[in-house]
Amino acid sequence: MNLQSPFTNSQLRRALGYALSLIILFFLARVLAQTWNDFAATNFRFTFDGARVIVSLVLLVLARVFAVEAWRRIIIALGDALPFTFAMRVWFVSNLARYVPGNIWQVAAMMTMVNAKGVSKTNALLSQIIYTAIALSISGLLGIFFVVFQPQVLQGLVPISPSPLNNYLPALAASAFSALIVGLALPQMFRLIIRVAAKISRRDLTAPPTTFARGLVPPLYSSAMWLTNGVAFFLFVSAITDLSLAQLPALIAINAGAYWIGYLSFITPSGLGFREGALAFMLAVYFPTPIAVALSLL
Repeated sequence: MNLQSPFTNSQLRRALGYALSLIILFFLARVLAQTWNDFAATNFRFTFDGARVIVSLVLLVLARVFAVEAWRRIIIALGDALPFTFAMRVWFVSNLARYVPGNIWQVAAMMTMVNAKGVSKTNALLSQIIYTAIALSISGLLGIFFVVFQPQVLQGLVPISPSPLNNYLPALAASAFSALIVGLALPQMFRLIIRVAAKISRRDLTAPPTTFARGLVPPLYSSAMWLTNGVAFFLFVSAITDLSLAQLPALIAINAGAYWIGYLSFITPSGLGFREGALAFMLAVYFPTPIAVALSLL
C-alpha cells in the first residue's frame, strides 16, 4: 500500500527554511545572552542621535529608488516600457513575498504585475535575471572590500604580513570597482547574461541590440543603491554607537557583503539568519560580541 506524504516538496522546503532561520537566530540570541554579562567590562556606551536615524531611513528609501530605476532601465533596454511610479509600486508590493523561502516569489509577483502593464513575461523574467546578476556582482565585490579594510579577519587562514602594497589597496579596490562597472556595461556582457538565462530556462532568447552608454546606466544606479544603503547602515549604527566616519567604507562593505550572503542562501526566507550571522561576524571587528550580535538583529 502506497502512503502519500501529507507534505509536498515545496512545503517541506519552506518548513526547513523557516526552521533553519529560527535555529540560526536562536544561536545568535544565545550568544547575545551568554556574553551580555561581559558587556559591562568593556565600558561600552550606547548613544542616540535621532537626526542620524531619520536621515538613515530617508537614505534607505532613496536606495530603493535607485534599485527600481536600475531594474526599470533594464526593462527599457529589453524593448519594453514601464512608468517609474508603477515600477515603484511593483517593487514595494512584490517585496511582501520576499520572506517566502526560495527567493522566487518576489520575482513571480513582479512578473505578474508588470505583465498586466504590457511587459512580456519573458522580458520581465530577463529583467530580474540581469538585475540580479548586476546587483550580486556589485554587492559581492563591495563585500570583498571588507578584507581590504580589515585584513586581520583572515588571520590564521592565509599568511598576512605588512607590505608596501597595502598603501595602494584603496586605489586598487577603486580600480577593480570601476572595471566591474565597465564590464557590466559592455554589450557583450548583456548578450552573455541572456545566453546564460536562455540555457538555464531552456528558452530561445535573443538579445536586443544595445549600446555601452545604455548598458552603463543600470550598473551605475545599482552602485548608487548599494552605496546609499551602506551609508544609511553606517548612519544607523553610528547613531547608537560611537563609530567614527573613518569606518564608513568598511560599513558599506559589511552591509553589501551580508546582503550578498543572505541572497545566496536559497533555503532560508530571504537569507534570514545567514545575513544576520554574517553581519555579526563582521561587526565583531569593531564592537564587543554582544553588541555586534545585537546590531545584526536590529
